[in-house]
Amino acid sequence: MFSFLNEKKQAFANAVQRRLHPRQRTRLRPAKLAGLNNEYICDCTIRDMSDGGLRLVLDKDTNLPDEFYVFDAVAKTIAEVQLRWRTGLTAGVVYLVTPADIRHYSNSGVRKLAQRLYALED
Repeated sequence: MFSFLNEKKQAFANAVQRRLHPRQRTRLRPAKLAGLNNEYICDCTIRDMSDGGLRLVLDKDTNLPDEFYVFDAVAKTIAEVQLRWRTGLTAGVVYLVTPADIRHYSNSGVRKLAQRLYALED
């Protein structure tokens, strides 16, 4: 009678089995996104974290490139990521370069993301 519930449970179980790294839910963890050519994309919130990537909730509907930087404002780290999926304002990304302290980046454009107030250059 409720075979659709069993199908849903099985689909969920299959999705969990595909996950390589366990997720860790976060609370209102602010982040900023920038393109690989240092252009600011938008602010966002990190919803879930894992050793393999992040789930992001964007502050506005904007196009995301295939690869970009994510600045975690809490940990003060930068990661280079690749977009894997997108549904509305939510996006899933995998790490291409794992998060590193922003002090290790010599790229002044990316380092500007760590400033409390920042401006874009023309």
